[in-house]
Amino acid sequence: MQSNLAVLLFAVIAIIKLMDSVEATLLDVFLPVLLLIPAIYFLNISSLPGVSCYDVALLPLGIAAIASRYYNWRFQRADIWVIGYALAGFYTDYINLDLKTAFYNFIEPGFFGGLLAYAVGKLLIEQTGLREQFVRRLVFLLAAVGFFSIIEFVGKHNPFVVVTHNFFGHPAYWGDQYRMGFLRVKGPYLGAENAGIVFLMGLFLSLWLWKLNKSRPRPPEPRYLKVRRSTWCVGSIALGLAMTLSRGPALGGFVGYLIARVGMVKRWRLALALAIVVIGAGFYVAHRRAAALEAAAESPVVDETVASATYRTRLYDVYEPVAVAGGLFGWSGTLYSKVARELNPKAANFFSIDNEYLLLWVAQGKVGLGLFLLIVGEGLYALIRAIVRSKDPLDTCLFYCLGGMLIGLSVVLITVFLAGQGYILFFLISGWIQSIPDGKWTPKSSPTFAFRRVFT
Repeated sequence: MQSNLAVLLFAVIAIIKLMDSVEATLLDVFLPVLLLIPAIYFLNISSLPGVSCYDVALLPLGIAAIASRYYNWRFQRADIWVIGYALAGFYTDYINLDLKTAFYNFIEPGFFGGLLAYAVGKLLIEQTGLREQFVRRLVFLLAAVGFFSIIEFVGKHNPFVVVTHNFFGHPAYWGDQYRMGFLRVKGPYLGAENAGIVFLMGLFLSLWLWKLNKSRPRPPEPRYLKVRRSTWCVGSIALGLAMTLSRGPALGGFVGYLIARVGMVKRWRLALALAIVVIGAGFYVAHRRAAALEAAAESPVVDETVASATYRTRLYDVYEPVAVAGGLFGWSGTLYSKVARELNPKAANFFSIDNEYLLLWVAQGKVGLGLFLLIVGEGLYALIRAIVRSKDPLDTCLFYCLGGMLIGLSVVLITVFLAGQGYILFFLISGWIQSIPDGKWTPKSSPTFAFRRVFT
């Protein structure tokens, strides 16, 4: 992995922008770096963990957000799960490796980055009135990624790497994958599957933005070729998701859309019932198809679709004994592959655990897996409460879109692990969800001091 001091440029830009405000840094520095700069450029200093471009931008932003907006923090159960998830990962590395490695793994992209992203989402979006600006900026950036990724899909050249490699150098690049004669789109993200996750999360926010703009006839939304701008954004992000040619994110997008649609139509009860029936039937069909794929895999001629699905269905059989042997805290993300080969020689043929839940069970044990599920569950619970008490149709639509996002992502993670920008975005949005006011708490203004006027 090539060391690149140019990565520090984003930390410098973030620090300079913080002189304006932490909110401006989130919108104008962190989101563009997170969503546009390829996650292949790292700063590597001897005896320190490697950090990517978005990590060096997140560090000053996260610290500044906590230091300057601490008065808007309200303690919640989800905070315990997020902090516990990070500390459990640290403890797993400590008992399986050593204290130094555990500390380095804690502060590198991962546990500490997730904590900072959660804090940024919790402190800088809802309380500061930044909800709409945040969504608009994120959707616009992802729509641009989807549009320019057509070059990668058809021309087989990643435009984001082509533009940046002359400045950052030529580090090791992810391997290209082809399907149906097209290059699976990665964009600036960690592979096609993780690109699919990022597009998936952006898609549901673009649906809310589309609904928001539609509800505001004045001033009229700009149109291009007689089509509203927000419609173009939805289409561009959906196109980016489609061009990843990733089945898991596509399935998660469909499942999540059924949920999000409930908040976008007047006959919401019918839409909710339809979503429940379709999702239930879909899982039943998927279960039956998994059994059929097992049988098809024994055929001497197996196509790529069957081979990919069979690989994922057999992962559990291969790694279950490894996970059980790992106990409560697992084997750590650094060591588990070596242990797996020792405990089960078949693991050598299943080097990639394309299932976040199974990976967490193996690498971080029942504790790590349980805490992650609690984080997701707390997000869904917060959204359900918000939907029940919401009186604004646009707020309700947003809550359903965020719920569709979490449910869709939960489905996707059966087929892929969570990493890179998708990991940071998940914790950022999880923090945002927890910051939604519940009627008993409202954002506080910045502490001020004044003389009290007394009449005698």
